[in-house]
Amino acid sequence: MRISTMQQFNTGLRSILNNQEGTLKTQQQISTGRRVLTPADDPIASTRILQLQQDISLRSQYQENVTASRNRLTLEESILDSVNENISRIRELTVNAGNGSMTLEDRTYIAAEIGQRLSALTDLMNTKDASNTYIFSGFKGETQPFIQRQGGGVVYQGDDGERTLEISNSTKVQTNDTGKKLFVDIQSDQNTFYTRENERNLGDGFITNGFVSDQEAYDAFYPEDMVVKFNADSFISPPGPNYSVVSKSDNRPINGLTGQGYTSGTELVVNGVNFKIAGDPEPGDSFFVESSKKQSVTDTVSGLVEGLRSLGDNPEQSAALDALLETTLQNLDFAQTSVSEVRSEIGGRLNTIDNIENLHADVELVSQEVLSGLQDVDFAEAVSRLSLQSFLLEAAQQSFTQINRLSLFNSL
Repeated sequence: MRISTMQQFNTGLRSILNNQEGTLKTQQQISTGRRVLTPADDPIASTRILQLQQDISLRSQYQENVTASRNRLTLEESILDSVNENISRIRELTVNAGNGSMTLEDRTYIAAEIGQRLSALTDLMNTKDASNTYIFSGFKGETQPFIQRQGGGVVYQGDDGERTLEISNSTKVQTNDTGKKLFVDIQSDQNTFYTRENERNLGDGFITNGFVSDQEAYDAFYPEDMVVKFNADSFISPPGPNYSVVSKSDNRPINGLTGQGYTSGTELVVNGVNFKIAGDPEPGDSFFVESSKKQSVTDTVSGLVEGLRSLGDNPEQSAALDALLETTLQNLDFAQTSVSEVRSEIGGRLNTIDNIENLHADVELVSQEVLSGLQDVDFAEAVSRLSLQSFLLEAAQQSFTQINRLSLFNSL
């Protein structure tokens, strides 16, 4: 068989190049520590490696969500613990205020400390997390949830949104509780009310939080609402600031309270409800006293402070004070129950997070082991193979040199 010089040259060169390619590939495997460098090396293994890498990446995101969820819930649990401590202290002060030997002046001092505790409660309820988001605002994380009213008490500005984070393919965990659920929508021991100013008011007047001084009288009026309307100065003679108190449903005056002369800060007692209007309302301004079965913890405390500062030492007002203290203690118990129930829920969520995190760790370990078996190089085998390939490459190069010398022209 004849072998041309070109055929001989190409065959030798192809052998050298094939051996060089094998040697280079083995060197890359050793240097990278990876057996599969391209999908062509092992198509089946490459597909499985890609799936495992995607699963590992997804679990990494889940782990970030696990950490974020735990941090938020741990912070919330800590805040609620402090809230409970403040409510407990307010409860102690409420009990002390019921001491029959205390005078109005003594109760004023107690009211001052309770007022400080109310401010501390409000600060706790406005806590932000590490991402500068209010934790009790629901979905409105950039909005301060609780704002102090000029007349006492606190207004909730958040919403009912409950945030969740996905911590596994099939598990989502709630990472917040709204201030409305925790601190506002709390059962009241007795029929109660809350006060507010009309948003359309033009003047600089405000209504205080108020409290119930005669539960029987208020129960007879409940669930009707009251409206305090300011009339034109000319409504009375001589002209001057004046108001009327009417039923919201039919606009009829209550207890003949129509055209009453107004003095800032004067206490009104209407159907067992005590409250004050202060400032400079304009004619046409109105204020609402709206019935409710629920009472926020801040309204409970604000009403207590107002009662301690205004109810005197005479028998009638002492009886009203005793009733106020009794109702306040019961409402504070309801508030603590609300906080305790949510803390229990938080504990359950944290347990779920721990279980999911442990599951992620176990699956991660198995996935990494399988991934390593598919893509990591066996260094002992690779080094041995490299030695063989280097030897074959060297032999091919030497044989190519020798065979190229076998020519008739070299014998002439």
